[in-house]
Amino acid sequence: MIFFYISLSTYLCFNIIKYKKIFSILQKNKYSLKSYSKWLGQNLKEIFSNKELLSIILIIIACNFDLKVIGVSTVILYTIFFLFDYKKKNKVKLNSRLVTRIVILISMYIGLNIWFILDYISYHYADIIFDNTAFYYIILAIISYFSYFIIWLVNLIAMPFDKLFKSIGGKYAKSKLKKSKTR
Repeated sequence: MIFFYISLSTYLCFNIIKYKKIFSILQKNKYSLKSYSKWLGQNLKEIFSNKELLSIILIIIACNFDLKVIGVSTVILYTIFFLFDYKKKNKVKLNSRLVTRIVILISMYIGLNIWFILDYISYHYADIIFDNTAFYYIILAIISYFSYFIIWLVNLIAMPFDKLFKSIGGKYAKSKLKKSKTR
């Protein structure tokens, strides 16, 4: 399992750059689910026919080879993806709405990794000689490929939190205003 997480270092670096690009698109659409959905519909060709389509090779490798070959292939493939996108600049302004979406996205990945670890432990301590690690690589490649739609889902989940934080912030601002008037 340690080798699995070491091999995902380039996957993580690539996805940080990719999510930064997606978050900048989401900010340009003002976090509106409707306008981001419209943007997705207009850019389906760009979203689906890109270099990340090569991750199909990784899925084929995951189905046919041992874990070391899969891990090395993952490192090589996502290093290439990372190097292609490394110089691209995407401006993202950090604000409360973006932080909410980042926290939800990180929570999704943490939950996924907890499931990976629990699944790994359940197989290795149950005297069953079976390993789902290749399946984990497949899941992560698919998640990375569909990241634009995952951000759509994250944005949908974050909308109630935005309203909650806005109402809390408004009440806080009103109480500060009342205190300043009484002085």
